[in-house]
Amino acid sequence: MRALSIVALLCFASPAVAFQGSDSCSTAQAIAGSGLFTFDATSATTGAEGQNEALCYAFGSSTIDFDVWYEWTSDFTGTAIVTSCAGTSEDTKIAAYPGGGCPAPNAAIACNDDTCNYQSTINFDAVAGSSYMLQVGYFPGTTPSSPGSFEIYENQPVQNPANGHYYLVVRETVSWDVARATAESMTFQGIQGHLVTFSDLAEDQWVYYTMTGGPLGNAWIGLYQDMTDPNYSEPAGGWVWVDGTPLTYSNWYTPTEPNNGGGLEHYGGYWPGDQWNDYQIADGTASAYVVEFDTSSSTAFCFGDGASTLCPCGNTGGAGQGCANGTGSGAMLVATGSSSVALADMTLSASGLIPSQPGLYFQGNNAISSGAGIQFGDGLRCAGGGVVRLQVRFASGTGTSATTADLISLGGVVPGDTKRYQLWYRDPVLSPCGSLFNLTNGIERTFQP
Repeated sequence: MRALSIVALLCFASPAVAFQGSDSCSTAQAIAGSGLFTFDATSATTGAEGQNEALCYAFGSSTIDFDVWYEWTSDFTGTAIVTSCAGTSEDTKIAAYPGGGCPAPNAAIACNDDTCNYQSTINFDAVAGSSYMLQVGYFPGTTPSSPGSFEIYENQPVQNPANGHYYLVVRETVSWDVARATAESMTFQGIQGHLVTFSDLAEDQWVYYTMTGGPLGNAWIGLYQDMTDPNYSEPAGGWVWVDGTPLTYSNWYTPTEPNNGGGLEHYGGYWPGDQWNDYQIADGTASAYVVEFDTSSSTAFCFGDGASTLCPCGNTGGAGQGCANGTGSGAMLVATGSSSVALADMTLSASGLIPSQPGLYFQGNNAISSGAGIQFGDGLRCAGGGVVRLQVRFASGTGTSATTADLISLGGVVPGDTKRYQLWYRDPVLSPCGSLFNLTNGIERTFQP
């Protein structure tokens, strides 16, 4: 989608908004804000500044040939992305420096050669109103033949609607341990980040394909081989997630990975395609990493699957569902959106309901019977104590519904609260136990500021 917008802008932008860049950092072209900018280095020379930066070292050289300069003023506070991807087919190299004017030696805050084929992407922390020098040029040996373009925008975490977590792709070539430390230094909505962990294929594929609008490419994930683990063995034993969750789901590239190539491959990442490879810690082919913020701390509980409290008339539901209703299956409740009280973006939604019938979404302070629930109607009552009626919603023709109200305000939720939620819905025709109503499973969520 971003590539299409770039093409459209290239086709319809007027000459008045074109920028070419300056051949000298002392007379850098002033630009500001987010958007698409053009550069033309076909007549540029290679200046003395910014040619020996450690961050710019790639494939045996720190040089940026035929460089042009911009002094960019940020219009946001956050992570700035500067990318020539989709803006040219030539072998670019881009660096950024703090402040205006020609940069001091070893002052680069970001530099990149190849991110998307031979094009470049950098990211760095920006402050609204502050200026940064951008050096746009080419890998040594490349002679520019035509103008190109680069885009500047704020990199913001993207929410996965399936679990409410937020994810951020950082396109930067760093070692796995640096990616881990950087991820854990980030916060979003007051929640500390970590390299991404996966619990199932759906989350894995969403990160690789959906959040970036296309294939992510080679990137670090939060998987490593703990050689002190009792289960450690080469090449497949002892793999763990950085947040301590067990490795119950895996997606290794088969049949060859993991293979501990060279005897030093103990760190996980995407390759090839959407499957995983074991890498050495500083493998430069991993040109990005994914940060996850566990902003949704919801837990489903009180299922009508027969594992705990039995459903009233043997009407057992499926895994993760409430007790079975007139459709033959149980209804399932999920929570999406963050756990932030300030954002107030939590939504409750249910599936497997009786089409076109009403249901009441409600909140309680307690998990009844320690979360096992008690029999009530055709289902199990899971949430109780200080009950708050949140919203009545009618199910669609396919048996789904979702809240539209501000649940935080209606429920009087404050940071630190743990609340329980459930949906009580009508089943007036084929009610298995004859009570004419049923309930979903329960949802428990702890809230942040």
